Amino acid sequence: MRALYELQGISRRYHGRTVLDIARLQLKPGRIYALTGPNGAGKSTLLRLLAFLEAPAAGSLFFRGQEVNFASRRSLLALRRRVVLVDQHPVAFSTTVAKNIEFGLKIRKIPKDERTRLVSTVLKTVGLNQYCHGPATDLSGGETQRLALARALAIQPEVLLCDEPTANVDVANQGIILSVLAQLNRDLGISILFTTHDAKQAEALAHQRLHLEQGVLSGEFPL
Repeated sequence: MRALYELQGISRRYHGRTVLDIARLQLKPGRIYALTGPNGAGKSTLLRLLAFLEAPAAGSLFFRGQEVNFASRRSLLALRRRVVLVDQHPVAFSTTVAKNIEFGLKIRKIPKDERTRLVSTVLKTVGLNQYCHGPATDLSGGETQRLALARALAIQPEVLLCDEPTANVDVANQGIILSVLAQLNRDLGISILFTTHDAKQAEALAHQRLHLEQGVLSGEFPL
């Protein structure tokens, strides 16, 4: 099976400090990976690299068997349509929940009827359909995280990268978010990588756990 991602000799530096140093890593398609490690271990940096938002200082990144050309803006834009990163602290636009989701679809010039269908589908998936026409800024923190998931799902990505998707979220919303991620992988085959400090959460959701320490991959653990 062709790897989803392959990293070879990847490093990333900030202000003269190496924050990521991965000799080799392969991620398979159709799986859920949990990325663990202490604060400052390089987890968010790795996610941004896998989302094609940052280029490595050295090394090669392959996606679906093709080396990523970070010097080509056109190539990166095409890849970013296939891979979506959901930030730890997503921001809702000051409009309705539905229009928040529709925004990315309009940019991609999706016809109105299809936009309406997609908005309805993803809101049902994350359990926010009852808030469709309400102001997005009235949502709770956990609901906003679910809205961010819905925005990501609307553009139908192959890969979903989630940075601490349940951090600072109430228990009820944590359960919903984890259930949605499991469903997306099971029913749609979306590959998922999420960061977490919760070992039990990683064990419950992921097929495999990756652990970073000071930017170095210190272990790969099947779950």
